[in-house]
Amino acid sequence: MKYLGGKEENVEYKKRPGSYAIITRKEDDKVAIVTDGEIFFLGGGMEEGETQIDTLKRELIEETGYSIKNIRKFDEVHSYVYSKTYGYIECEAYVHIAEFDELVTEPIEKDHTVLWVNPEEYMGKMCRPWQNYILQEFIERRNEFKV
Repeated sequence: MKYLGGKEENVEYKKRPGSYAIITRKEDDKVAIVTDGEIFFLGGGMEEGETQIDTLKRELIEETGYSIKNIRKFDEVHSYVYSKTYGYIECEAYVHIAEFDELVTEPIEKDHTVLWVNPEEYMGKMCRPWQNYILQEFIERRNEFKV
């Protein structure tokens, strides 16, 4: 697990675990990211009693309407961030590699737009430093995750 900087002194951070996915597409080596004005990985915060995989499956259905398959653990990283929604948080990000499976419903989060991108073109554009770190790590290691 990697800790990224950014912790401010005299600030109390609330732990916020979350599960995120780098969704891959075999035919063109692109990955799915999502935008609502900012650019980020699919996924989000864990709810009480959820496992990392439970969270991932729920979040992907909420954000995209798709179930996922071929889920593999990628990495985890902790980062101190300020969130407009949650205030100061210690983000515990558990990141997986997966693929879309079937469309099971209409997405709940209508403001989220999924983009299929070449990961190299989005380095430095992700909304959080930890996501840029993970994207760089994926670019360097992506051959390990080809099926």
